[in-house]
Amino acid sequence: MEKSERFECDDMYEAEKLAGLASVQEDNSTYIHSIANVIENEIIIILKDRSCHSILMKDSSNAMRLKGLLSEIVQGKKTISKSSFEHHTTRIIIDE
Repeated sequence: MEKSERFECDDMYEAEKLAGLASVQEDNSTYIHSIANVIENEIIIILKDRSCHSILMKDSSNAMRLKGLLSEIVQGKKTISKSSFEHHTTRIIIDE
């Protein structure tokens, strides 16, 4: 079953960055390793190459919702099937 989640970012650049970081790789996995921290409306993501990337969300509520979703994805409870963005909003489609 597919479910769509929408996250409002600070601007279009941040939405595009989030969609790219959450994109599905050739082996149907994501490149996200873990969540380093959430500071107010900023979420810091650690990738599998151990690089860290900061994404500014619209508010702390969006950052915490994204942290919850990405945590479930990293734990293997959910899988991303597609990610996209439009204006300042990132859409992540997940398989449950």
